[in-house]
Amino acid sequence: MILKKRTCYVLLVLILFINSVVVYADNSIEQDKKRYEQTKQRIDKVEEELNEKKREYKDVTKQIKKLDLQLDEIDKELQKLEGQLNNLNNDIEVTKKELLEAEKNIEEKNDILNKRLRVMYKNGTVGYLEVLLASKDLEDLLTRLDMIKRIVENDVELLKYMKEQREQIKEKKAQLETQKKMLLSTKQTIQKKRKEIEVVSRAKQQLMRSLASNIKELEKQEDDLLNLAKRLEEEIRRKQIAQKYAGGKLTWPTPGYYRITSPYGMRVHPILKTKKMHTGIDIGVPLGGTIVAANDGVVRYAGWYGGYGKVVIIDHGGGISTLYAHNSRLLVKKGQSVKRGQAVSKAGSTGYSTGPHLHFEVRKNGAYTNPMPWLKK
Repeated sequence: MILKKRTCYVLLVLILFINSVVVYADNSIEQDKKRYEQTKQRIDKVEEELNEKKREYKDVTKQIKKLDLQLDEIDKELQKLEGQLNNLNNDIEVTKKELLEAEKNIEEKNDILNKRLRVMYKNGTVGYLEVLLASKDLEDLLTRLDMIKRIVENDVELLKYMKEQREQIKEKKAQLETQKKMLLSTKQTIQKKRKEIEVVSRAKQQLMRSLASNIKELEKQEDDLLNLAKRLEEEIRRKQIAQKYAGGKLTWPTPGYYRITSPYGMRVHPILKTKKMHTGIDIGVPLGGTIVAANDGVVRYAGWYGGYGKVVIIDHGGGISTLYAHNSRLLVKKGQSVKRGQAVSKAGSTGYSTGPHLHFEVRKNGAYTNPMPWLKK
């Protein structure tokens, strides 16, 4: 009797221990899945920030390139101005020499003319009489008078011409000096603009270095989070494998509808028209037909899932999960426990679909498997 009681007590303890282990395993998996979801959210946030920084970096790089092109154009313009200034300076120097030469010639001609006039003034009419008396005849006299007249007129005209040339040279020099001032003013304006662009360019380069540092740090964060997510995923899978499966063959997910319109395996995709792996089976179901859970489990996902449209994913434990796709309406929520045969959705044609049907998948430890061996009608 005592032995019987002791045996019952041991069995009770063992049952309680097994149940507590299962509960602990469930809680542990749930915690890991929660951490996994949080990690994925952090990855999404980091990726969003990283993409934004990369866009900024790309924009700043373009701006710096544009500024560099502007600096190149300014340098070319400055080089051209330097050439023009050098030519002007050379022209001004030549003009200065011409002006000095003209002044010298005028001064010399003035001296000669003044001396001649002083002599003529000093001698008065005597000078002319001497020239006239020295004439041999009337023709010679007229010739001498004409010669004297021509000499004086020529001196006066030459002096007048030289003064005109001097004024022209002065005017030319003034014009060159004015051009030089304008070019120097333009050069100063361009140099000022160049300095402004250099300041902006340096600021952009500093920003680019800062962005590059941020990108590097965010990429490291992303790598760390991806590694963490991978470890959590592996841990969840390991625990699911260790966890006891709900048991028995899966029940048919579409009661009353058994026609398989597309089996598991390679096929030509009805929309994409390319040869692809069909990772589940398609069962013909009218719009609004009831879809049920293939076994007991917990809803791990309920919502839109890309080309699958509206989807329900149920975790049955032991690494086994089922997927129900292209639904028109979902009847369960994420985290909800469901029983075998419980309605989870209504059939539809959402996502990449050619008509109302159920796309049904069975996954073992995350890998696709042929659903048919798991199902019983």
